[in-house]
Amino acid sequence: MGTKDKLSYERLVSRVDYYKDKALDLEKKLVFAEETIERLENETNNDRSLKIIEENEKELQQLRKQVEELTRKLKRLEEHEMEKRMQDYEELLKSIQEEMNDKDQQIDLYQQRIKSMEKRININRTSEPVFEELDTENNSEPQKKEGFNSACYFDYSVIFTKDKKGFIRGSFFIENTGTETMENPYICFRFQPAEACALKGKIISLIASPSQEEMTQSIWMYMDNEWAEKAKERGEMWICPLRETKFKSGDKLSLDDFQIPFKSGIDKNITVEAFVYFNKQNYRTKAVNHIAINF
Repeated sequence: MGTKDKLSYERLVSRVDYYKDKALDLEKKLVFAEETIERLENETNNDRSLKIIEENEKELQQLRKQVEELTRKLKRLEEHEMEKRMQDYEELLKSIQEEMNDKDQQIDLYQQRIKSMEKRININRTSEPVFEELDTENNSEPQKKEGFNSACYFDYSVIFTKDKKGFIRGSFFIENTGTETMENPYICFRFQPAEACALKGKIISLIASPSQEEMTQSIWMYMDNEWAEKAKERGEMWICPLRETKFKSGDKLSLDDFQIPFKSGIDKNITVEAFVYFNKQNYRTKAVNHIAINF
């Protein structure tokens, strides 16, 4: 091999080595670049993850606020529902109490009716009271009995309408002027003529099945038995207390606002007298005055 050829070969080898080194260096740079790219991609991915986390945290906070708001609303609804239930319970209790009061009133009414019916039975078993000592024609004095005394009298007015028709309106009073307690008076109103026998007012008839209001407001009842009906034919109207009635010395009992209708065609005059009979005490008396109408 000549000198010239030898130099050319050495140059070629040298150049090959140069390119090898250059290629190796480029490979290193490529690897570095790839690693850098990978690192940057990882960093980029990490930044995205942080952003997603931040977004998720914001969404979580919003959800928590919504949960808190819904919890408050639920609590308000529960309180409102509880108040409504309480009101419903109170209304229910009120209606139950009203119903119980009505039942109590009905029970009281039935008890009053039972007592009145018992009294009516007792009246039916009682013989007719007589006033042998109270002869109205001879104007006898009332019966005298130790410890028992009473003052009975009318307070009335006469009201005329057309054609000499009208009515008597008044009250009848019984005052215990004795020392003993008196109870359950029977009152007899005696009419002359007998055809004028009529008495109206706050007086009930058990035969007519009075209402609860009538039973509550009334104090007196008609004596609806056989001898009382016969007495009415004679011109006598009998009444007695609806309930057990006692009045001590100084007490007063009254039949308020009674009415007696009349017509002038019955007779030239009408007279109404009153007698009081205490069955248990066996005491009888006569009113100190009477009603008289002259046409």
